[in-house]
Amino acid sequence: MNVLALALGIASLHFSCPLQAQVKDTAKWQAFESAAGRYKVAFPAAPVMKQGKLRTDIGVVVSTRYTADGADATYDVTYNDYPKDGVARLSAATLLETVRDGLVFQAKGHLASDRPITLGKVPGRELEIMGEDGMLYRIRLLLAGIRLYQLTAMARPPARPAEKKFFDSFQLTGETP
Repeated sequence: MNVLALALGIASLHFSCPLQAQVKDTAKWQAFESAAGRYKVAFPAAPVMKQGKLRTDIGVVVSTRYTADGADATYDVTYNDYPKDGVARLSAATLLETVRDGLVFQAKGHLASDRPITLGKVPGRELEIMGEDGMLYRIRLLLAGIRLYQLTAMARPPARPAEKKFFDSFQLTGETP
């Protein structure tokens, strides 16, 4: 694992962990829009926001995460703004693969599936990582300019039907940074 992969992966998985072990599903899914994040998505409850800055070998990565717990899973959308100079030397495919490898490393797990995807013209990857903790991390990565979107559904296996609702509801709403 190279240093860049570790830096990108750690920046991507930094906040990705369940808020609570189990929550009773009493709320209906609701639309959420982040003007600053330039996206909208459906969550099973009102999301909680966390922000942070991570110093990496390629510079400071600014990270914003919105998370909500459902009945059997935790859902979050994280977007990371990477330094332009730090990612300029990588192709989109290489950067996404590098982040994937860092996520697997950070989860101390193994990659169960991986496939390239696109959202319009935005390149991405869809992953399933089985973590050392027994959690199944279903992740969709999308790279829009210097911004990396990471949608994550975390649950004990098997996958839940609501995960499809979450992933399918995601839309970009503005210009890429």
